[in-house]
Amino acid sequence: MNLQFRLKEVLEVDLYYGFYDIYVLGGFDVQVNDDFFVEILDLKTNESILLREKSLKIRDYKNGKRAVKYFSFQINEKAKYKISVHNYEDMTVFNSMLGGNPFSIFNLLKRLYGIKRKQIQLDEIEILIS
Repeated sequence: MNLQFRLKEVLEVDLYYGFYDIYVLGGFDVQVNDDFFVEILDLKTNESILLREKSLKIRDYKNGKRAVKYFSFQINEKAKYKISVHNYEDMTVFNSMLGGNPFSIFNLLKRLYGIKRKQIQLDEIEILIS
């Protein structure tokens, strides 16, 4: 099951037993504030699902887009859940990771030639749950 949606959208979906991963789609470099989170709320019991943030952010291509695996979670019982993203206003997503390290040779060459990393607009960033 793949759920793909924009940051501002709120979903109500049936989720089944299993392990899920949450990806940020759009680029390979994701920077967020500490208060950024995805809320998955069981509509029947009104309990929130515990998300585990990935310490190593794995980069991959999902549905033809650049993706960063950000959270993972487990569903123990089939139910209807409300999924929403909070505090994403300060999120920045860049197309590439080059330039993340200010002392890399690539970053020095990019500065020398005036090349900047492409920042993805907030309305283009999507969340994928798979």
